Amino acid sequence: MRAIIAGAGPAGFATAKWLNDRGYEVVLLEKRAVPGGKVSAWRDADGDWVESGLHAFFGAYHNLLNFLAECGLEDSFDWKPAEMVFISPGHRLAPIRFVPGLPAPLNGLAGVAISPLMTTGDKLRMALGLLRPIFGSQAYIDAQDDQTYAAWHLRHGMGQRTLDDVMHTMALALNFQRADQVSAKLVLTALLHFAQETNAPKMGLVKGSPHDRLWAPLTRLLEGRGARVLIGRAVERITYDALENRVSGFVLDDGSTIEGDIYISAMPVHNLRKRLPPAMRQFPELGNLSYLKGQPVVTAVLFFDRMVTEVNNLMFSAGTRLSVYADLPRVSPDYHTGRGSIVELVVAPAGELIGAPDDELLAAVLADFYQLHPAARQATLLKHHLVRIPNSVYSARPGVDRYRPDQATPVPNFFLAGDYTRQEFMASIEGAIRSARRVVERVDQFAAAQQLSVAS
Repeated sequence: MRAIIAGAGPAGFATAKWLNDRGYEVVLLEKRAVPGGKVSAWRDADGDWVESGLHAFFGAYHNLLNFLAECGLEDSFDWKPAEMVFISPGHRLAPIRFVPGLPAPLNGLAGVAISPLMTTGDKLRMALGLLRPIFGSQAYIDAQDDQTYAAWHLRHGMGQRTLDDVMHTMALALNFQRADQVSAKLVLTALLHFAQETNAPKMGLVKGSPHDRLWAPLTRLLEGRGARVLIGRAVERITYDALENRVSGFVLDDGSTIEGDIYISAMPVHNLRKRLPPAMRQFPELGNLSYLKGQPVVTAVLFFDRMVTEVNNLMFSAGTRLSVYADLPRVSPDYHTGRGSIVELVVAPAGELIGAPDDELLAAVLADFYQLHPAARQATLLKHHLVRIPNSVYSARPGVDRYRPDQATPVPNFFLAGDYTRQEFMASIEGAIRSARRVVERVDQFAAAQQLSVAS
């Protein structure tokens, strides 16, 4: 059987690998000039890497870590201490460290207890307020989707100060929007996983560019096993036979049609919506995709002539437009070139700035960065890149979770992969890999129901 997969991001690569394991003839399509989707990277005119975004990977990402180990890429990450380093104007560093040697959730509760970020009263209110999700169940957390995290936080007595100083920043890191905009389920799901497993908060960053460390090796692996990875080939339209209720092909940007036995969209949800024919949108499961909107984000990469930061980890900023950032030569070994800082910053929420001219956007980024690192004003900014992504991860707003589709669709030979599809992790690379595993399960069920042979 021939499987056509549109979208060479994490979900597309994992789906391609696992179907290839089962003996499927696999074709993986990517519209851009580089693979990797939201975790892609490319070289600029000077040969320096530019990444589409700053990505952290956690010990809780079991499906991702197992997938990379299967592919011989288990050594892709530089692991950091399990902590969140908060920084505010005035260069005040205040980490929340998960205490080593203690089991979950005591390691996290002890970390909150000794953190300089909160008052004693705030710590007590935070600990009491989080008892329910920490010791609760996913079912309880699922039921909180119709309210914002901010509303849930205040209703459970944790107060405005911890919301402003901690939880807005956490929500921005998870979904590029504040806690008064995101569903309570998003933040509580992350807290649940971090609280129930000792190694879950362990955090790693890719040792170098995601292209060199992840996507190029995965491409070589797939092609070496007979799969085809076609870069720069966009799916323009999905052709659908309504009489037989089946997808009959993907029409590419050059007008040609590629055909197979099964078709899988691993495209971002906003791209998929544009390519569905009206007849397919009549199915509620596919029509409801209109409720899943992409969240805008900007990544700024600043190249300085000297080192301007000191922290070998992610830094989370409260009260600025820079939600999270890192100095790549400090956090990723491949960037240790002996030159100056390469600071990669996530600008979020980005709705008001994403359309601004480059000079205005850069000025806003530098103004906030210099507030956090005043000594950086003495360094020379050699160059910069601004990466605008109008539709990044889907916006996990209250009430949206019910519209996330299953990986199987009402069209029997058409399947969906991506972090927006139904699985436990929301809007994350772990969610993308989980969706790929479920796609393969659904494909297996389809083949068994149709009594199809993979070799046919």
